[in-house]
Amino acid sequence: MGRSSIFLVMGFTLVFLMTGRNLSNVSTEAFKTAINYYENTSIHNIAEAGANFACNQIFLVGNWRTGYSNIPFAGGTFSVTVTPVSGTKNIQVVSTAIYDGSNYSIKILLQPSSFAKFAFWGGSGAAAAAWETGDTVTGPMHVEGTLKTYGQPVFQGKVTTKTGLIKSGSPAKPYFNGGYETGVSIPLPTTAFSTLDSIASNGGYKQVGTDLYLTFLPNGRLLWKTSPTGTVTEAELTAFAPNGIIEVDKANIYVQGTVKGRASIVANKSSGTVGGKVFVENDLVYSADPRIDPSSTDMLGIISKGDIQIMDNGATSFNVMASMYSEGGGMSVKNGTSRPAGTLTVVGGMIVKNLYATSNGASGALRKGYNLSLQYDQRFLTDNPPEFPTTSSYEILSWLE
Repeated sequence: MGRSSIFLVMGFTLVFLMTGRNLSNVSTEAFKTAINYYENTSIHNIAEAGANFACNQIFLVGNWRTGYSNIPFAGGTFSVTVTPVSGTKNIQVVSTAIYDGSNYSIKILLQPSSFAKFAFWGGSGAAAAAWETGDTVTGPMHVEGTLKTYGQPVFQGKVTTKTGLIKSGSPAKPYFNGGYETGVSIPLPTTAFSTLDSIASNGGYKQVGTDLYLTFLPNGRLLWKTSPTGTVTEAELTAFAPNGIIEVDKANIYVQGTVKGRASIVANKSSGTVGGKVFVENDLVYSADPRIDPSSTDMLGIISKGDIQIMDNGATSFNVMASMYSEGGGMSVKNGTSRPAGTLTVVGGMIVKNLYATSNGASGALRKGYNLSLQYDQRFLTDNPPEFPTTSSYEILSWLE
């Protein structure tokens, strides 16, 4: 009995010793894990702080490229470099943290923020007309002034304004399905057309003082002439304007057809009162509709100093696929208060100083003109037509840790 008790005590003692050792090992490993987690979290936070400091500086001053060198932070240091990406307008930010002898880096790719990202951008004259019942906008929208609505228009993307909102009608109930915010300012650039003129003169197509008539063809070619009855010439789009920029100065552009490829047409007015307008004569669409085929590579920018006018072709429906930019005017509909009622569908966006009415605003049999269906091209969130005007800020394209 005595010997059995001794063996039993020895057994329990051995079990307790092994258990204590295991508990000690577990405690040690837990402590090491906690230390590693703290160190990893600390070095990550330091690198992230450097990245955030740099992005904020770029947001405040778009051409800031100074970076940081060995800035003390939270027990470590961070250094940041800001460098252009060769062959693009993008910049790369690399934030490197040093903590307790270890290094950790975050790489961020930024791209200039393009006005093509907006389904609608309206300038100071945007309050001259109201978005009304039956109007729909399906992407991001900004008004650099006051937004006016009548009845129940629908805004699917986020809407921002500089100076607020005026609602009217019965019921005065616009639908902001993507949210609404006021007090936001995003002005147009002042050098967009001088930049485009330089690009068109070096690898694009440019003519001065003579109107240009364009018909895009679904095989990647186009027809062009310089007067309504002039000689028609056919060319490959990529040969006609290798860099995609087609510009007229002190003249107008008349356009229609099916676009295969990428291009921006520019109606400039460098001096005087002549030109600077674009007239869309008939449907202007892509060979591959991005609403059906999101991988479509067809993309068009319409950039004008003055108005972009939808001509009266007698149809009750009109289709335009493009991001349209009017620095000093807007998109107008010819005979919009007298032509038969119908729908104008824009797939892309409208960036316009002034918002013009597209109909007479009546209902029922008295209705004349077009309801506007503005359908956002989702590709413009990360891509845009060639050399489309940009804002003064950058957007994060990727953030790699």
